[in-house]
Amino acid sequence: MLMAQVTPEQRDAGAMVGAEFATAMVVFHEAVGKLLGLSPVERKCLDTLRRLGPVTAGAIGEHTGLTTGAVTGLVDRLEKAGHVVRERDPHDRRKVVVKLVPNERNAALMATAFGPFIEDMTELGSKYNQDEVLAIADWIRRTTDILVANTRRITTMDAP
Repeated sequence: MLMAQVTPEQRDAGAMVGAEFATAMVVFHEAVGKLLGLSPVERKCLDTLRRLGPVTAGAIGEHTGLTTGAVTGLVDRLEKAGHVVRERDPHDRRKVVVKLVPNERNAALMATAFGPFIEDMTELGSKYNQDEVLAIADWIRRTTDILVANTRRITTMDAP
């Protein structure tokens, strides 16, 4: 695939849009977390469990880039608040998995927060053809991988 030459102005404009997007994403998830009484990291951990089902703390770390110590503290807080439980893995009794606890109140609040958002995003997605959607999905996947890798890098650094 040939890449078109990008001018410095286009690169700067792209960086500005990317920064605005990142800020909007963080602020949106902060607002949703506040609605649920959870930090953004706690809420995203619950999202990870919704997507993956019951998994080990190590798997949570792999998908988020957080260290094992950070995941342990995160799961401790979520368990104390009644959002998750630790259980023996039914396939390997030596392992412990983290499992979501159904919560009707949170489900209703999530529907309130995300219902209109999903409708808006569905409408936006309908404006693109299949090749454009695939390109956007590819960019999001690669950006996610970069974010997780850099989260892992930062969380394992010693503070100066």
